[in-house]
Order: sequence, then structure tokens, then C-alpha cells
Amino acid sequence: MTTASAIVVWLAPLVLGSGLWIALAGWPRRAGGFATAIGAGWIIGVLLCGLLMRGLAATALSAGFVRVGACAAMAGVAGWVGAWMLRSRGFAPTATARIAMARPAAVPMSNGGRLLAALLLAMLAWRAWLLVTDVVLHPVLPWDAWAVWAAKAKAWVLAGHAVPYVSFESWLPQMAADTRTGAAWNYPELLPWTLTWFAADAGWVEPWINTAWLGLWAGLLLAHYGQWRGFGLSRMHAIAGVYLLGSLPLLDAHVALGGYADLWVAAVMSLAGHAWLRWRTTRDHGQLAIVVGAAMLLPMLKLEGAIWSIVLGAAVVFGLLPGRMHGKRFLVGAVVAALALASCITLSVAWVAVARRYVQDSIVIDAAQIGQSLDAIANALWGQGNWNLLWFALPAALAWTYRRWSRSATTRRLLVLVVVPVLSIVGLFALTSAARYAQSYSAVNRLLLQLTPLLVSLLALVLWLPAEDQPADGVSPPDAAAA
Repeated sequence: MTTASAIVVWLAPLVLGSGLWIALAGWPRRAGGFATAIGAGWIIGVLLCGLLMRGLAATALSAGFVRVGACAAMAGVAGWVGAWMLRSRGFAPTATARIAMARPAAVPMSNGGRLLAALLLAMLAWRAWLLVTDVVLHPVLPWDAWAVWAAKAKAWVLAGHAVPYVSFESWLPQMAADTRTGAAWNYPELLPWTLTWFAADAGWVEPWINTAWLGLWAGLLLAHYGQWRGFGLSRMHAIAGVYLLGSLPLLDAHVALGGYADLWVAAVMSLAGHAWLRWRTTRDHGQLAIVVGAAMLLPMLKLEGAIWSIVLGAAVVFGLLPGRMHGKRFLVGAVVAALALASCITLSVAWVAVARRYVQDSIVIDAAQIGQSLDAIANALWGQGNWNLLWFALPAALAWTYRRWSRSATTRRLLVLVVVPVLSIVGLFALTSAARYAQSYSAVNRLLLQLTPLLVSLLALVLWLPAEDQPADGVSPPDAAAA
């Protein structure tokens, strides 16, 4: 691996993802839009490079560096050029391209604000350096990630080509065939394919491959900064929110240890959730396309990603229904989600079998078990050091500022989007045999991590979203435009 090839490995996903993001979302009008395109673009781009590795280099992984790099560069540049050519016309005709209601001029930061922002960024930079030292000084640790996602990628890279994974029953009679098996043989493979992109030119060098989680961390923070600026938060508040998100201990642990898929699920879910919020406000078809694309990626990352895709699908259906239906929209969304779940069960989708193993096809109404599970969940949220003060601050902020945030349609929508999955997680661990995983803390924190970026975003909007509930990039809500 040379310096030039290392740069290409990082730059190709950035060009690809940011080009596609801007092609869908439209040319940014402000710096926050470019921050979102760069941060979110790298995350989406590196996952797309994983898909390209599967499509273009499965039989010869070493050729993927050139094939995937060239394809990513061409597609990304085409997206940038197309967005630039369409910038004056407004990409999505349904998004109000003309400013119907001018936003007040931005208030400059005071000297004290600049000093505080610089201090927060310096603390994040120091945290990033600590993460870098953790990543480069050790290989993948022997936890679940080593036996699930990293194992597949390493086997493929060392073999030079992709080898199909099958069940033990299928593998045993044909051990001489070019197949492999494992405990997680049927788990989604997008993350292993993504890791093969980092190994395409360098081979299997685990500290280098694990830098993908550093890129994910940086991209997630940059994307959130731009998204919060787009919703109208000030620079100071957006930077404070970035520090809140970037300093969460459990999130940082997943970056430092590497190899796990939960943080990737959290990032894609967050990008989809924020795009859904923008679509609800602007009716921009590009934002809706981002939601649909993210919903397609989630099941490819981890089995429970299919559940989050169903949640997003129900949220899109809810948003498509006319407002005059009021509460009936929730009922329709619930029916859509139930039909999607029934379809998954009928088609025997992989995540259904895993879910059945965890819950054992039963609802357990046991007061002692429910009490123990709720106590374990409460300890995970408020008694352990995984979340700093997030779970103290969020309920307090929701109660203290209720009269203000309840007037914000954006904040209310985000609240519903995260409350439904959180209550589902609590119900899963309290009312089924999966309670043993809550009481051993082996799963509850990881599932909550997948929603954490959206939860931090909810806290930021509750505390700091201006009363004028419209995006800061000049796109006004349809109702305001009509007025």
C-alpha cells in the first residue's frame, strides 16, 4: 500500500457518495449543506463501494481497487456535474425553489462563543487522536465482530475471491467444495464487502481496515452538523450537539474496537431519519429518494436493519397521507408495518428466524421478569457510564421545554420516529424471553446505540430549534409558501 493508494481508498467513496447525495438533495446553498454532503456522502459512498466490490470484483478482489475506484470516481463526478448544472433550476420541482419567506440574517458568534466552540472542537480533536491510537495499535478484538463480519471479509481477502457461506448442514456433505460455514453464515454481508474495499490494495491489515470506523465517526459528526444547521440551529448550538454526540462513551467504544455493524446501522438510520424530516417539510423528492435508499441499505448491514426499514416505510406512508386524516394516519402506518412484518414471516426472511430464536415465539407476562428487565434497562440507561448524561438530559429537556418544542412540527415528528422504536425495544426485552439479554446487558445497549444519533438530534432540536420552524437553506414549508 502506498500513500497514493491509501488516499484513493478514502477519496473514492467521498467522491461517489457526495456526488450522489448532492444529485438527489440538490446543490447546497450554504456551508451546512456541503458539510452534510461530505459527511453523509462518505458514509453512503463507502457502503456503495462495498456493493461495487461484490458486483465488479467478487472473483478477483485484488482487481477491485482499479475497477471500483474508477467506477466510483466517474459516478461521483457525474453527480457533482449534474447537480451544478441544475442548481439554478432547483432539482426537485415539488420543493419550493423560490424563497417564500426570507430567513433573518445569521447572528454572528460572540468572542466568548468562538472561544467555547474552539474549546469543544479541540476536545473532539483530542478524542479523535485517542481513537486513532486505539485503532492503529491493535487488531480486531475477539468479540462478536471477529466471528461475524470481519471473519468473512478476511477469509475472502486471503483467498483472493469471494467464497459463499452456507449452513453447516449444507457444508458438511461437500467440505471439499469452495464453500465455508460459520455460526453467522446467513448474516448480511454488506459490511464484509465494504471491508474488502479497504483491503483491495493493501491486503488484510486490520488496523488499516479498522480506520473505516474512524471515517464513520467523522462523517456522522459532520453530517449532523450540516443537518442541524439546515434545520436552523446556530453554529454554536450545532457544534455543541456535535460534541454531545461525538463524546458518548459507547459510541466511541465501537469506533475504537472496530468490527461491529451497529454504528453503521445507527449512521444510516440517522441519515434516513433526517432526510425524512426534510421531506416532510419541503416535499423534496430527492430527500424521499435518500430515505428509500437508506431503507434498502439497512437490511444489508444487520438483520435488525430490516425492522428499521419497516419503521421508515411506515413513516413514509404516514407522510404521504393527507393531514386531514389526523389520527387515522397512525392507524394506517401501523397497518402497513404489520403487513410488512407478516410478509417477512411468510417469506421466512432471515431476520425472522433469528428473532424467533431470541423471543422463542412467545409473549411472557411475568411480573417478576418484567420488573427485572425494566430494572436492567433502567440500569443500562442511568446506572452505567455508556451514555454520559444523555438519558438524564433528554427526558428533562422534553418536560422543561414542552410548551416551546410542542409547537415545532419537526421536533414532534422526530419524537414519534424515535419513541416507537425505543418502546419496541423495551417491550422486546420486558415481555419476551429475550429478557435474559437485557438482564445480561449483552444486547440492550447495542440496540439503543442504533437509535442514539437520532436521540441526540432530538435533544438538540428540543433545546435549540428556533421558533421559526423552517430549514435554514431558504426552502420554506409548503404551508408558508401558500400563505
